[in-house]
Amino acid sequence: MTASVSAPMASAADQQYVTAKTSVWWDIENCQVPDNRDPHTIAQNISSALVKMNYCGPVSISAYGDTNRIPASVQHVLSSTGIALNHVPAGIKDASDKKILVDMLFWAVDNPAPSNYLLISGDRDFSNALHQLRMRRYNILLAQPHEASAPLVAAAKSVWLWTSLVAGGPPLPSGESLRRTDDFATFNPENEPVQASRPMGNTNTGRVGDTKFKGKHVNKPTNQPSISRAASTPVGNGNNSRRSFRNQHPLPSRPYHFPMQPNFPQDNFLPHNSHNHGFRPMPPKPTGWDHPMYPEPTGWD
Repeated sequence: MTASVSAPMASAADQQYVTAKTSVWWDIENCQVPDNRDPHTIAQNISSALVKMNYCGPVSISAYGDTNRIPASVQHVLSSTGIALNHVPAGIKDASDKKILVDMLFWAVDNPAPSNYLLISGDRDFSNALHQLRMRRYNILLAQPHEASAPLVAAAKSVWLWTSLVAGGPPLPSGESLRRTDDFATFNPENEPVQASRPMGNTNTGRVGDTKFKGKHVNKPTNQPSISRAASTPVGNGNNSRRSFRNQHPLPSRPYHFPMQPNFPQDNFLPHNSHNHGFRPMPPKPTGWDHPMYPEPTGWD
């Protein structure tokens, strides 16, 4: 007897989003109307698939794309079932995506959280906006084609295949692997050419820091002398080295007539700016003393 293991089912709506509004944004160029599907049932099947996941609030559906590529009969049927068609002329890159993004943000202004967003597309251009809305307590749902952007899928709580949603079916089970486009290039070292690069840092560290030189080894010629940094130091007698240095770099000569001391007046033995505090030196001893008021000073002899 073989036991069957069933994949975990997608989680239903949280309580705060059960009766909240749900806005459906349909990139009709990325997810076209299936040829085997009656256009009259598309709007009804989308609403039925939401109700099965316990999203029971009001639903509005807006489709964007070049309506000239849609047969007139299909346009009339979609409009008559409550789907708002928005014509975006072809020829401008990502014109439909930009129009959808602008209208989605305006809808968030008029409808505060908690509310539900259901995006029908697989383009990566919507991933940033969906993550921003999710961080603002909006519930994100996604219906994708067979290939979709990985960041776009990561922003959604529940993910449908477009062929399943248009038929009113359930979303993909949680954890099921999807076929996603590679938004980030994967580095494969086997496909990269080996380039000779100069190792950085200390080359004696071996494999630490990935400093291994991957270029072609070039043998050093044996006839070339090895020159080390220490060779710049003079070799030989120290006196000879100093004498050679003085000969190469002579010192500037001192002028012969450079005055050692400035010339001072004869009546003053100290310079004018010296700190003598007004003291004047005693004059030399006179040959005779005949001052009428002061006796002859002693102590000169």
